[in-house]
Amino acid sequence: MTRGVYRLGDDAVSFYALVEEGEVTLVDAGLPIHYRQLTELLGGIGRSVQDVRAVLLTHAHLDHVGLAERLRQEAGAIVWAHARDVPALANPRRTPPEAKPEANLGAYLLRHPTALRAPLHMARSGALRTPGITTASSFSGGETLDVPGRPHVVAVPGHTPGSVVFHLPSQGVVFTGDALVTHDGLIGRTGPQLIGPVFSHDTTQARVSLENLVALDADLILPGHGEPFRGPITDAVQQARLTSF
Repeated sequence: MTRGVYRLGDDAVSFYALVEEGEVTLVDAGLPIHYRQLTELLGGIGRSVQDVRAVLLTHAHLDHVGLAERLRQEAGAIVWAHARDVPALANPRRTPPEAKPEANLGAYLLRHPTALRAPLHMARSGALRTPGITTASSFSGGETLDVPGRPHVVAVPGHTPGSVVFHLPSQGVVFTGDALVTHDGLIGRTGPQLIGPVFSHDTTQARVSLENLVALDADLILPGHGEPFRGPITDAVQQARLTSF
């Protein structure tokens, strides 16, 4: 992929390990079922969960925070999220009113029952057992975090009120979480795109926030859902702007 960056997860959700000088930062934290995969990856490069120093959350949805509290307890890792998403971490299984998605998932599934595959996968992978995160540090966007990899935080509200991406300028890498993905698990669409209103708080704002990505020096996009995208980030943003729901 690129030096010191490892992709984890499965066909439905991705998260990433960033390794620098033997210390580890996780970008997002997958689902509870992914713990063994994480330990095997770290063991294969001579590291362990005790080397995880930080867990950086692109946003506070269940499929991105699954291992965060466990790593906080077992490794003493500091969990970081945008200040506007931190309140949701205490009970990630219940979306707070101020962050509710625009559209109702249940109503959507009644019209498109085949889309049930994505939430069923999450349930089977332990999403509904995800513990609340009892202590988290916050950022507001614009910071370069003093954690392994020193990622720069860019605020991209819309998918959730506190959605962010993490940029590694020296490597031309951006972790986009769900602000820009390359696979829609409900309808199977691939390529750079936005996530629809059944999972997003404000899709209009999410579309506007794509502008915050244009100036980033990056040619490798690592999303929360779908395959990595290689190429100028401007190309990915241009395609995502065309997303229709």
